[in-house]
Amino acid sequence: MRKSFYKRRREIDQQLLHRQYEQDRDGRAIINMRVEDDRDFLSVYSPNKNPMISTEVAEFIENHTQTIPPNQQLTLRIYGNCIDEQEKIMYRSATKEYYSAKYYVNDRDLKRNNLIVLVLTWVGILVLALAIFLEYRQDSVIWSEVIDIAAWVLLWEAVDISVFENRSLRLKRMRYMNYMSMKLEYYPADVIGKSKP
Repeated sequence: MRKSFYKRRREIDQQLLHRQYEQDRDGRAIINMRVEDDRDFLSVYSPNKNPMISTEVAEFIENHTQTIPPNQQLTLRIYGNCIDEQEKIMYRSATKEYYSAKYYVNDRDLKRNNLIVLVLTWVGILVLALAIFLEYRQDSVIWSEVIDIAAWVLLWEAVDISVFENRSLRLKRMRYMNYMSMKLEYYPADVIGKSKP
């Protein structure tokens, strides 16, 4: 049983390793999307005058790019007969608008985290210096140990935010940049089942 599990896992790992996503002539990863009815393509809400794509469309795009590296540029191929020329222009700007908002929030979170890291690092160093000072000046080992632990907790929190949280935010920022610069291509609905355009 155990052997077969590891064998199956190794086979799946090999399949995933060799799995390639479809690319266009420019080397962009292709996301295929079939649209039969585009009434819900745009969100009914928008924070400013520019329209935004709906969360359903955004979830579709994000779910289909999970296996694609974050630094890979993208092409969204939309197959459908219900989208006119004016809507094509509007959908391009709505996609960019949606991910511009996401990028802005992500960038703000990164800046906030960097400030928190700086403050925690300085406070941790000051508290650590206080612990060393108290260790040599007073005979109270308990207080110096408590302060020493507090200093290391502050420093560890700074490292945790800097290394782990910020890494995740940087990957998201890279992904949002690629969503913002994503190329949108439109094809008739009957092309998707046939050969690649």
